Amino acid sequence: AKPRAHVMPSKNLLVKILRIVPLALYLRSAACKFAIPAFGCDGPLCPVAVGKPGKCVPSANTAEQYAWCEHAWTPWANNLLQKAHVPIKVKCSKANGYEFAKVIGALEVAGYSALWAKPAEGAFMLTVIMVGAIHFHMTQLGDSVDKLMLQFALLAASVAIMLLSKPSAAPAAKKSTRRTASSRKKTA
Repeated sequence: AKPRAHVMPSKNLLVKILRIVPLALYLRSAACKFAIPAFGCDGPLCPVAVGKPGKCVPSANTAEQYAWCEHAWTPWANNLLQKAHVPIKVKCSKANGYEFAKVIGALEVAGYSALWAKPAEGAFMLTVIMVGAIHFHMTQLGDSVDKLMLQFALLAASVAIMLLSKPSAAPAAKKSTRRTASSRKKTA
């Protein structure tokens, strides 16, 4: 009887799918932070994105991310740095070229790129970024878990890649079944 083919995709295929499907969103996010006019990044600011009334749906385009960076991410990050007694202040405004947004964008690109060269390390970077994003949403904005499904899906995808990409332990050396001269003498 022939052994059945595995129904589940291989670990490597699953890692590739996770890299492309959910985690490529980091590239879109980074593109918007760098004001690249692609992937819908060049859309207008939706007033809803900054807590004002409107009939639009926020898309996390460049205008929205810059507004968030200036008015929400920066105060949150500076508060954390102050509590940790780190004497650094992050800045994010038109005057400084939205510096903090570009730093986050660079980290997103680095993490996503590392997914292809060193999957566990890249996934770790993206996990740290998303844990920070979830912390921001819950503490600074007061968002409830049910409003953060996308963030938790991205977190789960990066954690899955991290776990699936861990190098497996080296196989134990097989004990030889070949009989040596000394073992033949014992049985004779």
